[in-house]
This record gives sequence, C-alpha cells and structure tokens, in this order.
Amino acid sequence: MLFREAADGSWLAVSQPMHALVSGQMLRAWGAPGFARPDPFEDVATACAHHDVGWMGWEAAPTLDPATKRPHVFRAIGARFHAPMWAEGVARATASWGPWVGLLVSRHGSLIYSHYDDRHQDHPEDGPAARHYRESQAAIQAALMAQIGATEEQVATASALVAVTDALSLAVCGGIATMGGVGQAPMADGSRVPLTLTEGDGVLAIAPWPFIVPEVRLSWRGRRFGRGQVWMTEAAMRASLAAAPVEEVTARLVPG
Repeated sequence: MLFREAADGSWLAVSQPMHALVSGQMLRAWGAPGFARPDPFEDVATACAHHDVGWMGWEAAPTLDPATKRPHVFRAIGARFHAPMWAEGVARATASWGPWVGLLVSRHGSLIYSHYDDRHQDHPEDGPAARHYRESQAAIQAALMAQIGATEEQVATASALVAVTDALSLAVCGGIATMGGVGQAPMADGSRVPLTLTEGDGVLAIAPWPFIVPEVRLSWRGRRFGRGQVWMTEAAMRASLAAAPVEEVTARLVPG
C-alpha cells in the first residue's frame, strides 16, 4: 500500500496491485523514437500491469503500523514477510499469464532484492530472506527463459521496461517523493537514459518523452481518509478500509 497526501490533510490509500495497473497503462503508450519497444508487447504489458500480484493477499488483510497508526506502507514491510509473497506471486503469474509474465515478475523481484541488503536493515531475517529469493528464483528464471527461448538481451530490456514504469507509477500514484529513483528508460541502442519529472495539479511532466502519443491520461482508484485519521487496532483499520468509498483519481503525463 502507498499513500497520496493531499493539501487539505486528507490522504488516499492506494493498493500495490492498483498502482501496478497504472504501470500497465503507461507501457501500452510506450515507445517514442529511440526508446526500446516492448517485445513481446502483450506479455510485457501484462507483466507491468500485474507485477505486484504477490501483494494481493496482504492488501486484503493489511497490517497496522504501530508507529504511524495507519496501514504499513510497502517500504516499511520487511523482506522476511514480502519475499515469500513475491515468490508466490511469480508462481501465480506463471500459472495465470504464462512463462513470459512469470519471468518478468520474477526478474523484477530480483532487481528489488538485489538492492535490499543496503536498505531496511530493521530485522536480522530480512537480508537472508532477500538473498533466498534471489538464489531460489535464479533457477526458475533460467527454466522460464529456456522455455520461451528468449535471449538475455531481450529479457533485460523487457525487465527494464517493467522497472521504469513501476517507478513512474509510484510517482504518479504516491507523489514523486514515493518513487525509489528517477527511473532509467531503456533505449533502442541498449543504453539507459534517466527520466526527469516535475509535478503539479494532476500533471506530471516527463523528459525526455518516452511515449508514442502527445499526452497520456491515467486513472486509478483508492480510498480517501480525512486529516488525522489513525487507528488504534488492526481490526478497526481493516474494517474502515473495507467500508471506505472507492474514489477514482486521474492524472496526465505531458512532455517536460
């Protein structure tokens, strides 16, 4: 889960799978001249839209952060909890959408956990859980690559598209400060180009412009809560989340 803070003090709770759908919306408009094109298109688009499939169980029963008295934001949950969830998500993605999507979800998890030892050292079990994910998924990734006959170059480019649309979607759904980095866009020549972002009034300006259309309109949904809304118990928080009205949010991406 991630939060979008509003100027009036209210805030929007957005699920991880919902933010992933926005990644998929971006991917379907991707591919300006000079930028790498998604290949195979539908599989990459599906992987972008469902890369957080492993979070679905947690989002159905989110945990209470005692420090904030809100649901845990995704970065506040240790790998000892979410690395097994991510591995289960790989299995679900492979079974549901096929080997290409499963491979890209698995690779995206490996990318996340490759940086994990430098982050979130809150619990001694987190680092080993991240390493176990990388080590156990390596064989799965090799088998999936052999099954689809993909080259490392092709998979690396597709994985980079999942990563950059993930980063951009976090910026859109949760604010630029939510994003883990500016995002590195894969180019047709194999290089990577950093994207710069500016935000204001529901408009996100991106440079250089990676899309094939002059403007990209995005939509997603979340649950809004008022200023100062907190919960003392996990049960009360879950009940409030389940009962809260769902609000549609829109944003526009424009060239920067």
